[in-house]
Amino acid sequence: MTVFNKFVQSLFPGEAIILGRHDGLVDVEKKLILQQVIEHAGNMNAVFKSDPSIDKRKYSFIKDWCNQKLSTHDVDIRLSQLMKLEESILLDRIEPNQEKEFFHTLKVLKPDDYNFVKYYEISRLFRHYLQIRFRRKETDLVVDFLEKYRYEYEVGRQLNDKIHLATKDILHYYSKKKDFNTGWTDMLSSIFFNESNDGATRILAWIRLVFIANSSNDYSFLKPHFELFEAKLADCTFYSRRIMANFYSQYLLFYANMHDFDKAVYYGKLSIKLKNNDYLYYSNNLVAVLLKNKKAAEGLEHLKYTSSLALDSTNFHNKLTHVSYYIRALTDIGKPSQADSRGFVFYNVHKKEIFHYRWHLFFTAWCRAMIFSGKFNNIIKLFRSYPRLIKDETDQIYNQGTFPILAFILEIALYKAGNHDISICKKNIAALHQRTNSTLSDDAIEMGKVALGKEWEVCLPK
Repeated sequence: MTVFNKFVQSLFPGEAIILGRHDGLVDVEKKLILQQVIEHAGNMNAVFKSDPSIDKRKYSFIKDWCNQKLSTHDVDIRLSQLMKLEESILLDRIEPNQEKEFFHTLKVLKPDDYNFVKYYEISRLFRHYLQIRFRRKETDLVVDFLEKYRYEYEVGRQLNDKIHLATKDILHYYSKKKDFNTGWTDMLSSIFFNESNDGATRILAWIRLVFIANSSNDYSFLKPHFELFEAKLADCTFYSRRIMANFYSQYLLFYANMHDFDKAVYYGKLSIKLKNNDYLYYSNNLVAVLLKNKKAAEGLEHLKYTSSLALDSTNFHNKLTHVSYYIRALTDIGKPSQADSRGFVFYNVHKKEIFHYRWHLFFTAWCRAMIFSGKFNNIIKLFRSYPRLIKDETDQIYNQGTFPILAFILEIALYKAGNHDISICKKNIAALHQRTNSTLSDDAIEMGKVALGKEWEVCLPK
């Protein structure tokens, strides 16, 4: 029963909702097994207990039955089939069963289908294939479809171009935290909420909205978007395991932003049930919440598990995030020297790349490790080698309204290394506080207490 138990554990709660809407099972024991599967899906702590009195073949039947029902609704499976059909048309080797299924779909397909744009583009390609072979009946079917939905297809193409244009602004805002056109939020929301748009375009808009929320550190405006997305997963409009895992990962960010860390961790753990190209990104997001929730040891286990993925990753953004959290987790479990060593090695290997990505996250984690391990002269040396760190942070925090943690760390290090006395340290920290009009972060308070001890009370801004 190990295989069946793994299958149950792999299911998402959203998939349990989909399976619960299917009926047709007559066998009482099979119905009982299915009900148990639905109840256990999404429950992290539940252990599925099989009934030894039930024939094991019935468990195998339910596993296959569930997979078949879910596959029927999976928009990624349909897309994969479309891609194979496209290749078959281009290479003149399309099979009769492919034709039959495609023609049947065209008769019922609507513009709000998730893969509508791809269906339309393949229909245009198929038209050429059919015309030259005197397939008049089939050609008429395809041409009728193309003419009937030409307007909707052109709208989809135009929306795609608009989203691309918005993306450049959104990514600039994500990197610089300034110069954002707030009109993009309304435009993208209108695309997402419009039920007549195809699903793939709506999700492109959704992803950009999540980027905006992440950049502004405000997910509150996305509450109705999340509610609609969850409903669209349940009714299979957006369903695939890939999309569902991504949705749960975004739900983690939503609840973390609301400081509901228990729910954030729950959805984060759901997101890593599926191992795909975004697994490292999802795992990093989960670790971030675990660290905020003071569960560094658990976070470190996830980081160790994904170490080989991070090492081989061609996505430096994810690689840098992983090592930054690794440094922080080691520091939090009382191993700041190991954390410092990991930071030092990574810094020396990737000096150039760091400054193009999440440099502030990395240097904050590394310098924090050096504060905890008392390596104040090394901190000063680093900042003297890269004076731009303070300038770049200053530019960034003025747009974000956050406390300049790197400048704060430098002030602590200068005092502890004997470069100035406590009164100057106090004055400079107060100036940082006043310039940014921001409250001290938890990190700043923690590092102040660790490095200064009783003297921290003297330096604490009033």
